[in-house]
Amino acid sequence: MGIGDFNHAFKKMFGARGETKRINAARDLAQAAYRELGLGTDFATGIDAIRHALRIRNQYAHWTWWDDSSGQLAIANLEDLAREPSAISGFDRLHVHHVDMPLLEMQQAYFAYVDGALAWINFEGRFLRGDIRTRIVRKPAPLPKPAFYHPQPSYCRRE
Repeated sequence: MGIGDFNHAFKKMFGARGETKRINAARDLAQAAYRELGLGTDFATGIDAIRHALRIRNQYAHWTWWDDSSGQLAIANLEDLAREPSAISGFDRLHVHHVDMPLLEMQQAYFAYVDGALAWINFEGRFLRGDIRTRIVRKPAPLPKPAFYHPQPSYCRRE
C-alpha cells in the first residue's frame, strides 16, 4: 500500500515464489515512499522484524523436531548436516537445539507484534498520504527479538 498502486505491488510481490523474494520486493517497492512520508525507519524496522520472524518460522517448517526426553522440544537442521563435506552415516553429528513453552510463547508474541507493526505502517502511510482520514491502528510497542532456540550448555557442544 506504500506506493499507492495495489495491482503493481501485488503482482511484483506474488509473481514469484519464496518469502525472501517477496520481502525483498516489498522493500524495494515501498522504502522510498515510506521514507518520503517520514516512516522510513519504521518501515526498515518492520522489514527487519519480518525477516527475523521468517527465520523462526523456517526452523519449524524446514527442520526436524522430536521429543528427546529432555523436557524440551529438540530441533535440528538436517540441511546443515547434509552440507558437510564428509560422508554421513547417521545422525550422530546432528546439531541439536531445544525450545520450550516460554520460548515458543515469546516467539508467538513476536509474530503478533510483527503483524501489528506492519499493519500500523500500512495504515499510517495511508493516513499521512491522505488516502484515509482517521488513524485506524495504533503503533505497537516494540518487542525484543526472541531467540531461535535455547543456547546449548557448554558441556553439550561439539567442537
